[in-house]
Amino acid sequence: MREFMLLAALLAVAPAAEAAPLTKSDRAALARIPATFTAGWVHNSRSEVMGIFAPDAVFIPHDGVRPHIGRNAIEHFWFPATGTAGTVTAFVMTADGVSGDGSHAIVWGKSDLHWQDDKTAYHWPGYYLMSAERRHGKWLVTHLMSSDEQPTSKPIKGQ
Repeated sequence: MREFMLLAALLAVAPAAEAAPLTKSDRAALARIPATFTAGWVHNSRSEVMGIFAPDAVFIPHDGVRPHIGRNAIEHFWFPATGTAGTVTAFVMTADGVSGDGSHAIVWGKSDLHWQDDKTAYHWPGYYLMSAERRHGKWLVTHLMSSDEQPTSKPIKGQ
């Protein structure tokens, strides 16, 4: 019993094992996530857009709207049953920073979104922050937060 107590005490004060650092391939995979996300919007592909998210992901919108918790809630926000509000015509997110370890990471950068409805074209430049976890060998976004400047808009010619 004494040996068990000594072992338990040693384990209680032993430093936690450090997580493995991000590898070069991890960094490349994480830097591709924003490009995959934006390509999905430009292709109007719900599966590409939603494919980057973990089931329990959280999206915190730019405009003070309450967070959307869970992939289903995020999907219903962006792809409502009544149809989307417009079409993404161009979208770029740079990966200016990638940090973390072999199981958790942060990706952040600039975003540049152009979309339009049937009357108006909008431009939203801004910034984003993504948190990702490696799950079953794949990096999935667990949190996405965006912050944009006020959009500019102009009427679509011929409308």
